[in-house]
Amino acid sequence: MTSVLLPSLAAERSQRAAYVQHAGGRPQLFSWDRDSGQHRQLTNAAQGVELYEIEPDGQHIWWFDAAPDGTGYWLRECFDGSGRHPGLPGVPAGRPYGVAFAGTAVAVTVGIGAMSRTYLGIAGRDGRLVHAAEGYLGLVDLAPDASLLALAGAAGGVHAGQVVAVADGSSVARLAGDRDRRLWPLEFRPGATVAELLVVIERNGEYRTASWSQSTGLSEHDWIAFETEITADWYGKTGQILVRHDSAGRSRLLLVNPAERTATVLPTRPGTLHELALGPDGTIYGGWSSDGVPAVAFTLRPDQIFTTADQQPVPARPPRPAGAGGHRRYELWTEQPYGRIHSFVATPPGVGPWPTLFLIHGGPVSHDRDSFDGRTEFFLKAGYAVVRTNYRGSTGYGARWRRAAYGSVGLAQIEDLAAVRQELLSSGVARPGQLGLCGHSWGGYLVLLALGVQPLLWAVGLAGAPIADYPEVYAATTPALQELDRDLFGGTPDQVPERYRAASPASYVERVTSPVLITASRYDEKCPPAQLENYLQRLAERGVRHELHWLDGGHHSLDLADHAVTFAAMDRFARAAFGIVGNPTTDTSMRVTADHSQVTRLTPTSSERR
Repeated sequence: MTSVLLPSLAAERSQRAAYVQHAGGRPQLFSWDRDSGQHRQLTNAAQGVELYEIEPDGQHIWWFDAAPDGTGYWLRECFDGSGRHPGLPGVPAGRPYGVAFAGTAVAVTVGIGAMSRTYLGIAGRDGRLVHAAEGYLGLVDLAPDASLLALAGAAGGVHAGQVVAVADGSSVARLAGDRDRRLWPLEFRPGATVAELLVVIERNGEYRTASWSQSTGLSEHDWIAFETEITADWYGKTGQILVRHDSAGRSRLLLVNPAERTATVLPTRPGTLHELALGPDGTIYGGWSSDGVPAVAFTLRPDQIFTTADQQPVPARPPRPAGAGGHRRYELWTEQPYGRIHSFVATPPGVGPWPTLFLIHGGPVSHDRDSFDGRTEFFLKAGYAVVRTNYRGSTGYGARWRRAAYGSVGLAQIEDLAAVRQELLSSGVARPGQLGLCGHSWGGYLVLLALGVQPLLWAVGLAGAPIADYPEVYAATTPALQELDRDLFGGTPDQVPERYRAASPASYVERVTSPVLITASRYDEKCPPAQLENYLQRLAERGVRHELHWLDGGHHSLDLADHAVTFAAMDRFARAAFGIVGNPTTDTSMRVTADHSQVTRLTPTSSERR
């Protein structure tokens, strides 16, 4: 049987599922009849398939057919592979801001220029424009009776949540956030006769679930609170809520019953719980992994034990012997006056010190986890110690830690990287003169910023799809990311120019001395490539060694061949910069993806660069 880690189940017919898996080097869409066991490849998309959703009755699967620049159309694929049609004919091409179903009705939101446009219709028929707004406003969900739409903007903005009447596009409710109260609308309660919207609220440094209805307004579940970030889903039609709680790089799962004011922690093992799916019978499907342990599928019933896909019990602790493969994996907490910096460290066999690479996570609204990471495994095999640090601004450590970088965007993060670097040198893990930085998107941005601000600390920089000139990127990027930047900096480059200048790698390019390798795409609309040209020209004028590798994809290439070539080039480049004698690794068989997962399902309110 084909291995399927995270299938999407049809809400009304869970024996029908859809998933994305690599075929021919790119992720493609597959259907899976779980009764017969039949798997069918449905697409051979030139750019690969990243976003998809299955209709409630399982008859059709929607997928976003994206051009290299990220714009495109939703297509509707027959489950049995017998045909393909536009999802809502007449909807113009745009960026995918969400899709939602309610019976035969479907809504999609597309980003066109600086506008967010939401269309509604019957699947396969022409859609009508229901709502239009300036800037980014993603589609969250469609009420079960298709009478209301939930939309979302920035969690701390005046349009954090908005409920719109489908009939005339009028605003039924506006759920506003600010810097002291952030909120995330998530989904309408399935099967409810009165529309009830699930919401997560962060206030006073705590995270709570809440619900909104037209009759009661917004009601917080103030009897339970979490100190670090959560996400949530309705647990079917029961009125209970399934909460995934992330803390210090690990996840746990709880079943919250608002009516009885109870919360039950479900029996999952330490590590990371990946994206979850819910069957009509209450079975939870998902994936689990831990550092060095590849992801495995699991099923879970709240009234049963945690089980794997083949229904065998899973032990309470991960099956990972200490030092498996000769590698050592451990956590490091670096004490600073403003808090403790958490890192995951992995070292090669033998005795250090070792050449060391910091793998910097993107986002910035994200964090590194106790989970399998293909990049870590690649560089470990090549002989590097690997460090993944959750700098200030990372999620999973509470609101205070996430907000700690607001007054010093970029600079606070690289200060944390420098502090961890010093501890690794003092403890004999890192080899002096052989420490480098590697990151993609926001992580790539921090690579370039650190090379300019801290030129004596880092011997090499490996940056993928980075921000080199922040004001220039702001002017050319998407409305969703402009909104994120306004939140981070407290305004636009015109309003607070000094903050953007202080955070921009271009402001420090004259101080860069270490070699720099950059990978980028000409079609990247999140971190547009034009802003790299002046930065690289200034490096060239000063004789700083650098390489630029162009990829065919957009912000994230979905082509496995691109990843293999890119990481081999990074290894070669870092070895040369560190003065390591010997051949770089030539093993390109390892699957290394930009987001370290097989499946990316639609998250319409997400505005991270990552």
